[in-house]
This record gives sequence, C-alpha cells and structure tokens, in this order.
Amino acid sequence: MEPTFERAFWALAAADLALWQLDFPTERAMLDERWAQWVGLPAQKGEGITLTFVAWRARVHPIDWPRVRKSLIALVKGTSDYYCERYRIRTERGGWCWLEDRGRITQRDEQTGRARIGIGVCRNVTDEMEQAAWKELLSEAVIRSPVATVICDAEDRIIWVNPAAEQLFARQAADLFRQFIHRFLETGAATTGEKRGALVAVHTQDGTTRWVERIVTPFTSSLSHERFSVYVLHDITERIALEQQLRQLALTDVLTGLPNRRAFMERAEALFARIVRSAFHERAAVALIDLDHFKRINDTFGHSAGDAVLRDFADLLRANFRTMDEVGRLGGEEFGVVMPLVVLHDRPTNAFERLLREVRLRRVTFSGHHIQYTCSIGVTEVGPSDRAFDDVLARADRALYQAKAEGRNRLIWLAADE
Repeated sequence: MEPTFERAFWALAAADLALWQLDFPTERAMLDERWAQWVGLPAQKGEGITLTFVAWRARVHPIDWPRVRKSLIALVKGTSDYYCERYRIRTERGGWCWLEDRGRITQRDEQTGRARIGIGVCRNVTDEMEQAAWKELLSEAVIRSPVATVICDAEDRIIWVNPAAEQLFARQAADLFRQFIHRFLETGAATTGEKRGALVAVHTQDGTTRWVERIVTPFTSSLSHERFSVYVLHDITERIALEQQLRQLALTDVLTGLPNRRAFMERAEALFARIVRSAFHERAAVALIDLDHFKRINDTFGHSAGDAVLRDFADLLRANFRTMDEVGRLGGEEFGVVMPLVVLHDRPTNAFERLLREVRLRRVTFSGHHIQYTCSIGVTEVGPSDRAFDDVLARADRALYQAKAEGRNRLIWLAADE
C-alpha cells in the first residue's frame, strides 16, 4: 500500500468511516468491510462487498428513498456537485441502520458527459439519530402536553414555556421570557427538589386567578454545567371549585340553604376558641330555637307545608341577623344562632326578642292556607366557666327546654353561671 493511500485508509478507519464506490455503467456499488459490518452482510477481512443498485435500493427505507433518489439524480445529472444524505437501510436482522453518505462524481464519459464513477464515504449515525428521535419525541411530548411546563435558569428566570403555560398565564412566550417566575406565583420561591405538588395561585394577565399543583425539579446540564429548574404546573382550578362546591353542599342544609349542624358547630367552636384566646374580653350570645308544635303543622297541612314553614323561618333568620352571626339548622325544626356582642353593654336577648315578635306576626301561605307558627328560644352567653362550646350549647338547651315547659312561644335566658 502506497504511503498516501495508507494514510487515507487509516484516516477513514480512525474517523469510523466506510468507503463506497458507485459504478454507473454496470449499476453496481462497491462497499467496504465496515459498511458490510454495519448492515450485517458477510465480508472477507480486508475486503468489501458488491451490491447491484437494485439490491442496494431494496434495502433503503421507503420513506427515505424519494429524498435519496432525488439527490442522486441531481448528482448524476450534474445539477449538484455534491451528494449528502441521511437515510435508513435495512440490516440482515430486520432492523434499521442510519447512514450518512457524502460523495461526488469523480469520472464522467468524455463524450456523453454521463457519470461513470462516484466515490464517497459513509458514517454510521444510528446512535445519533436514535438519540435525536428520542429528544424530538420528548420535546414534542412536553410541547403538546396539556400540563403547563416552564424551564427557568439558576436565578428562576423563565427561559422556555410550552403552549399550555402560555394559556395558563394568559401571556405570550415573549412576554414571559426572562421574567422571574415568582412574579406569577402567589407563594413565591419553591423549595428545592419539590416532589409533592404544592398548591399555589397563578395570577393571569386578565386578572383571574388559577389554582395549580406545582412540582419543581432542578437539574444540571451535562454540557454547560449550568443549573436549571423545570416547573410543572397542573391547573386544578376546576377541581378546586368542584371540591368547594361539594364542601359547600356537605355543609349546607338543602331545604333552607342555611349551614347544617356540622357547619354551624365548626364555626361556633372556632368563635368560642377566639373568645377564650381573648381571655373572655370578647362576648357572644348563643341561642337554640325550636318551632312550636311543628308536627301538628305537618299532620294538618302536609310535609310540603312544613317545608314551606321551615324555609320561611330560615328567611326570617337571615333577615334578622348579621353576616358576622352564625346561623344554622341543627336538624328537624331546631335552629341555632351564635351572635358576637360587639357593643359593650349590649343585652344578649335584644335580637332574639325582636325575632320572637316577628314570628308571632308571620303567616305562611300554602295551597290556600294561611299557616301561623311560633317558636321557643333558649339564650345564654359564653362565660369564663365554660370549658368547651358544648357547655354553652347545653346551657342554651336547658333554657330552651324551660321555655317549652312554661308554655312555648317565649324566650328564656340563662346566665353563664346558671
């Protein structure tokens, strides 16, 4: 082997390149040993193989062939001086090997100008193309994902968003670029390596607030060694709204629209705890109210009429008490009220006496009947001797029982020490 060709041979070997030669008059391709190894064809050591153009063409992937054919025709006709294509070729095992060809026409017929010999090199780019395909697949998955995804630099400045994130923030990518992501998240910076979704609010440009589960994953680039963070923001606004609706339904009496016993007790106990923390400087009156002879209304006019009376009384409670007061239907015809006393010398019974008078004047019209009803009220006040709200409620219940025992349609007051 001459020195020049020997150097060329070892240069090709070092670059992991295969050599090919096309003989156009005979329509044959001479391919070296390395090419044969890539495709899985048997070849003697130090020797290549020869394939007809038809046999070589049969191995090219059908999706790639039109593009390869177009480039080869341009090379042969002389409209292109250089041939360079990447394509898949079928291996003996039935798989696909990605090759990159580069070559030129080195000899043409002197009279006709037709191509006679083409020479080039080939590189196995299977690993490169498979990695590129996976990267494209992952990239498309993130881009097309309905879940908002944001990539930030080490300072948590936004450097990339997918369309779902643009929709979530109601801003274009250009408007978000280089902005601190904490500007848009109510809770500010995320904890490093956040695994579980943190519930945060996203303030959009149109003034609405969206609730998202946020997961932050930091990573370091293997190429630049720079640190980045991936924010995955799963919009759960509708789920939160549904949960709130379900909770509201769970805490609301369907018939009257008032808080049910559970809701009333939760709020009353919270108010009691606040009074205790204030060392009983804050005050509150607690009342239990029962509609008198309610069974008689149901038996005489029917349960639908009874329901109308309950709704009417609920409307009366809403009209007579403030939004700061806790009002609820505790069950059947029993209602409860917790009323903070904000005026120093306010009499705890004033509001309930007014309610009692209004009920006496009330009439409910149902199916042509004018139904009159009354109520009994037991009232007390939270006092220092009360260890729990149940103590206050029990005292109000004793007052209510006394009001019924004394003939109903009246109010009984029991002080905290009674």
